[in-house]
Amino acid sequence: MMTADQRAAASRLREVFLDVGFTADGVLAMLGSSAYAALGRDEMVPARQVLADRTGVDVDLVRLFVLGDAVERSRLNPLLPVADMEFLELVGGTPSIAALVDVRPYGESDTEWYVVSDHGPGTAGRSVVEVAADHVLGVGGASLTLARITPRDGVDSALDLGTGCGVQALHLGRHAKAVVATDRNGRALRLAGVTAALSGQRWDLREGSLFEPVAGAQFDLVVSNPPFVISPGHRYTYRDAGLPADDLGRVLVQQAPTYLRDGGTAVILANWLHRADEDWRERVAAWLESTGCDSWVAQREVQDPAEYVGLWLRDAGHAGVDHDRRYDEWLRALDDMGAEGIGFGWIVLHRGGSYGELGPRLEDVSAADRQPRGDEVTALMAARARWHEFGVVALLDSCPRRPEGLRLVTEERADPKGYLLGVPGSLGVIGGWRQDELVDVVTSALIRAFDGHTSVSAAVDVVAAELELDVDDVLAGAILRVRELVEDGALILEVDPKLPDPR
Repeated sequence: MMTADQRAAASRLREVFLDVGFTADGVLAMLGSSAYAALGRDEMVPARQVLADRTGVDVDLVRLFVLGDAVERSRLNPLLPVADMEFLELVGGTPSIAALVDVRPYGESDTEWYVVSDHGPGTAGRSVVEVAADHVLGVGGASLTLARITPRDGVDSALDLGTGCGVQALHLGRHAKAVVATDRNGRALRLAGVTAALSGQRWDLREGSLFEPVAGAQFDLVVSNPPFVISPGHRYTYRDAGLPADDLGRVLVQQAPTYLRDGGTAVILANWLHRADEDWRERVAAWLESTGCDSWVAQREVQDPAEYVGLWLRDAGHAGVDHDRRYDEWLRALDDMGAEGIGFGWIVLHRGGSYGELGPRLEDVSAADRQPRGDEVTALMAARARWHEFGVVALLDSCPRRPEGLRLVTEERADPKGYLLGVPGSLGVIGGWRQDELVDVVTSALIRAFDGHTSVSAAVDVVAAELELDVDDVLAGAILRVRELVEDGALILEVDPKLPDPR
């Protein structure tokens, strides 16, 4: 996608960026926390005030690429490599020079990357204007969510489906030997190529829709932040897939397993409809029936149709004379779909293990303390995959133990006659991502019994006797509950050393 000369120019430019401190930490130090935070809200005035009387290469770079301000060539620092920036089509104009794109320092704690995208609709002090049909979005909430939850184990090959400006590909480049990045928007691929070059990476960039550019290939890891917005028509490439309702999520989920190697994982962001005549879990579960994969679906938030339409109209910067007309058409389209709400979340597929024998796990995580990290997603999917070889008999012989940081709060309350009765307690893991959950007295008693040496069957006997319950009644619930707690990270499964390891 990029020529050798372009890569050389990007390499020289990267050296200048690093030398002058045009990095995420450098910009934060330059602007201060308040003005820096305002940038994340597309509010440029605080940063302009901070830089009003300052000069330097780093200041010019922030004015041009982050704030989107035009600067007279005669006032630019002579050390600024304008020729390389023009060659890469990052800036243009005379006598004033302006950035044609947004170049934003980005990275992890030990990396320095640069994301190249289009300026937002309100950058450079302009009134809000509608973005172009081929607009290339920068780093946003959805891309940060996907980057956080993606497993980061070392892999041979990874695919970023719908790469946009290349955010996910940057992260994949740290732990995948080969990265393929696709997009149907050719302009997005061009900017992604500059993102890669300025960040010291190289990817295999391919143009095309969905999985078409990688037909016949398989990967260890597939990630996708696709144009999942449920909208009428196909107005913006970055947002609108042009498929009916929430069909994009269904199509991606059903096609992804074909492109996964055995043991491979796919992590996909999606929207889905909430309708009066069906539970959202049933709707999404139907997408997963034919995949043959272990799967986890997590819903992070739900928006009502009016809130949803307003959000995405603002996102595209549309406040023109036909704003109300589009708003009306979009709301009517959602009403025709039977939408009472729109859910947002992620779908994780793992090709291996139980191959979906337990069915998909679907849950609402909107009350979670935070989003899970990639290693926590890996642990959950590994636990689900393990049930394929960990049958009921082996599970009964296993000896679960409590993880470090487990917090179980139980209490007793007196009834009207003064007798102490157990009441539901709360269970959580300190530092974990899940919100503490209420647990019944049976679950509480089981957890207290699991010390890494007591088998599930022995714990069932102890709890049944303690609570004066039928052993079979306790046993039936214990099998399912132990599995749930292991997947949630609230129990660690150990095997009795006297027995063969079922793995």
